[in-house]
Amino acid sequence: MGLKEKRIIQAFQNDLFPALQSDINTAAGYNVPLSISWNTLMEDRFSHLYNDTFPKIYFLPLVEAFKAICIDDMGVKLLQAGLKNVIIVNENNEHNLERAITFEAGVLKIDHSPVINADKVEERAERITNLLEDKLEEFAEGNTEQTTSTTKNTKETTDKTEKVSIQELYNQSFLTSLEKQEIFSEMIDGLNWSCDILEGKVTYGDDKVFDIQIIGTYSENEKSWLWAWGNTQSGIPEKFLQSSLAMKSIGEAYQIDDLLTPKIGFDSDPGAYFSTIASAMLKESSFVPLTFKGIKVYATITSKEADDKARTAPALICSHVSNIAAHYEFPHKYSLYFYLKAKGYEVELPGNNIVAKKGDDQILGIFDLKGKLMKISNSKIPVNA
Repeated sequence: MGLKEKRIIQAFQNDLFPALQSDINTAAGYNVPLSISWNTLMEDRFSHLYNDTFPKIYFLPLVEAFKAICIDDMGVKLLQAGLKNVIIVNENNEHNLERAITFEAGVLKIDHSPVINADKVEERAERITNLLEDKLEEFAEGNTEQTTSTTKNTKETTDKTEKVSIQELYNQSFLTSLEKQEIFSEMIDGLNWSCDILEGKVTYGDDKVFDIQIIGTYSENEKSWLWAWGNTQSGIPEKFLQSSLAMKSIGEAYQIDDLLTPKIGFDSDPGAYFSTIASAMLKESSFVPLTFKGIKVYATITSKEADDKARTAPALICSHVSNIAAHYEFPHKYSLYFYLKAKGYEVELPGNNIVAKKGDDQILGIFDLKGKLMKISNSKIPVNA
């Protein structure tokens, strides 16, 4: 951990953590024992996100879960008797909930990536609540035989792998990534580019300079894809490989071979496919293909200007989805669900439709029986007088 990361984490401990700890203790009805390995809660190039992701990933789910357990004195007493410790750590950069959150021998362990899937607060709270509801009484009573059985069952559960294919990740990312691509393409339309990979910069025109991360390269001659993290001969500084390494971590989490194999043969270029997943899941501003002597280099872009142009108005969101649905083949309902979730909407699936709400705004998606979009519209939620 570098000096910058240490200072950011120390600032979080000093400024934000005391209030969060107070909220945890208030929800539980007593001072909850917390063992936090702060030095493991870091991702080098994502430290600027900690003030947003740390609460969402590690602390707010605890608050909500303890509120659910401690709705009466019985719940408070059971939690205090059965919960021996809460360990917060990042050992495996995990974000599969069954592996990331466990409860064994009275110890609740949250071993989760500090940045991935940060907005899934409700899912993490539900996981913690279910574990505590199922196991607390056994640990509170000190039943050794039951505890041994519980530990075995919990291990069997956490050993299970969440089956998510790379195609599912692509479909989840498709609408979000395509929006990013459209916005960035408009910004650089007609401009020539130059790139300094060793400096991690790409320049369009005379003055549009952007930070980049190298995802990987495709060789037309060799018909092969090479992940940047596996490219040991390029001399790319490690600080510009963090997005590529994050993709590897996603591959490890879901056991996806294509994200774990350094070099893979492909008859056609898969760079845009992989970069679509990267730009959406890693919350990058966009991605670009850069061609150098027959080698196409794929890089993600960081741009506040592009991020500020993200479509937030419901009408623009609906227009984007309608236009994409008319021109591309993709699973409309499935992709729209994740696109709206990424936009911060609460998404419900009544019947064969989608209803998404955010504040006073509502988006309705109507689909046929095969999940193809028939209509998407936005409206204001009526307020009763």
